[in-house]
Amino acid sequence: MKVNNNESKKLLREFVRKTVREYFNKIDGYPIDKVYNLVIGEVEKPLIEETIDYCKGNQTKASEMLGLSRGTLRKKMKQYNIK
Repeated sequence: MKVNNNESKKLLREFVRKTVREYFNKIDGYPIDKVYNLVIGEVEKPLIEETIDYCKGNQTKASEMLGLSRGTLRKKMKQYNIK
């Protein structure tokens, strides 16, 4: 299935919305704070890992795809202990 950029953004946005809604339903009133940091922390590492894998280890291509400089990508790889 081939999708254009707008469709791709919409698919991801809908998936994130559904997942966050399910998360809030599951915690069912349990006190939680700093949700933004929680989500970013849980999403960033697998996003980087999967992008590098998709790019067959090519960090230049992965950094371009992610919209990061190679230096920032390498810093985040070190931060998350990604080889």
